[in-house]
Order: sequence, then C-alpha cells, then structure tokens
Amino acid sequence: MNKQYGMRPACRGRALALALALACLSGVAGPSSPAWQAAAQTAGAGVAAAPSAAELLARLDANMSFSSIRYTGRMEISIGGATRSKSMTAMAIGRDKAFVEFTNPEDRGTRYLKLGQDLWMYFPREADTVKISGHLLKEGMMGSDMSYEDALESRDYAAMYTASVRGRETVDGRDCWVVELTAKVPTAPYDRRVIWIDDERWISVKEEMYARSGKLLKTSRVLEARRIGQRWFPVRSELVSALRSGTRTVFYLDEVELDPVLDQRQFTMAALTK
Repeated sequence: MNKQYGMRPACRGRALALALALACLSGVAGPSSPAWQAAAQTAGAGVAAAPSAAELLARLDANMSFSSIRYTGRMEISIGGATRSKSMTAMAIGRDKAFVEFTNPEDRGTRYLKLGQDLWMYFPREADTVKISGHLLKEGMMGSDMSYEDALESRDYAAMYTASVRGRETVDGRDCWVVELTAKVPTAPYDRRVIWIDDERWISVKEEMYARSGKLLKTSRVLEARRIGQRWFPVRSELVSALRSGTRTVFYLDEVELDPVLDQRQFTMAALTK
C-alpha cells in the first residue's frame, strides 16, 4: 500500500533512523559544486594570498565527493538518557539515488529509497510504503530535531548561501579555516551556517546551524576520520540539538567502499518493496 501522509506512531522510530542515514548520504555524495570550483579558479588567478571561501569550499567538496558509495554502518541514538542502536547497509549514486536497509533485529527489512527530492520508506511488518512530502518534510521525529527536510537537502550550498572566511581556529587539536555561510534564498534550510574546515585533511570537523533569529539550532562534529585511498573521510560523527537537552546521535561508518560499480536496479520501487 502506498501513502503520502503521516506515519502511524509505531513506524516513526524507524523513520528517524532512516532519515538520519539518508542525511549522512546526502551530505557527502555527488560531484563537487561547479559554482565553488569556478569561483575558486577565478580567485586563484590573482596574487597568492589567503584562500577565499570559494577555494576552501571547493577543496572540501573535492575531498568529500564521489560517484558512488557502499557501506555498512550503525547509529546510536540517545534521548533522555536512553540509547538505541541501529545497524544498516547502504549505497548511493551521486546526490540523487540512495538506498538503505536496516539489519538490527527491531528494524530488520526496513528500507528507504531516495530518488532526487523524493523519499520513500518501506516498513515490512506493515507491508507499508510511505512517501514523505509537503509539510511533513519539516516534521521532527521521536523527539529529535532531525527532519526529513534535513535528510533530503542537496547540499548545493553555492546556490543557497553566500560564503565568507571568518578566520582560523583550532578544533579538537586540528587547525581549521572557519567559513560562514549566509542564506541568499528563502528556501535555504538554515539562515546561517558556520563550518570549520581541517586544512590538512580537508574535512568539515564541525558545523553549526542557526535560525534567522540568530539562535543556534544544531551542531555536528566529526569524531573520527580514516584515510581511504588518497583522502581522509569521516567515519564517526555526531549530531547534537541545541534546543533540547540530553539528545545526541552518533553515526558510525564501519566498512566503506567509495566509487564501487552499483546495480541501477537497486534504486527502484521494486527493490524497495521486495
């Protein structure tokens, strides 16, 4: 059965885990932004100086971009002192196609399929397929501030934000450039973002997301990075809400394969509901 409305309460715990897994994929997959690259080339054509925001973001994008990914992962979701663990297998092609299947006993067989800006979820116990759309994209789940809108974000920051370099700071012993993004379109999910970019490993070790009022909403932080081939890649990260106390989600990538050849048939409704 296909639906385009809200989910029953019994489904929402699994939906939170799915959205978090999707957020991880959509945050890193796909080619780097042509707008950042073009601006970086223009900036680099002059006299050598401190890097521009465009140059820093282009380097970050280049390191974090891939044509496809396959991984096994897990999440530890802490709410009010209780922690739940979710395990999964996942794959994605670019920014537009992603598939996740949960393997922990409670959620075994629960899957999601992302095609562009469409998100479908399949719940095997109910034999239910749900499409999340409309106002539900802003809905928080199970007390978390992770929304479906966060999960579907394309991360095309160049189209949504104006970037500037705020300076240099040290985060967890790592020397970082600090880049501030200010929304230039009303559809941007946050009014302002601040990103700390490790200038040796070229990963975002920390990010803060702010509302229009200036209030801090969320903080994400990379807790561990691993060298995969010629690049550093985040394998353990956390998301913390600034609006509610006692909440924390830690995401682990246990086995990661970048740029594998994937079967396009995996990214279909038939695969979602098999």
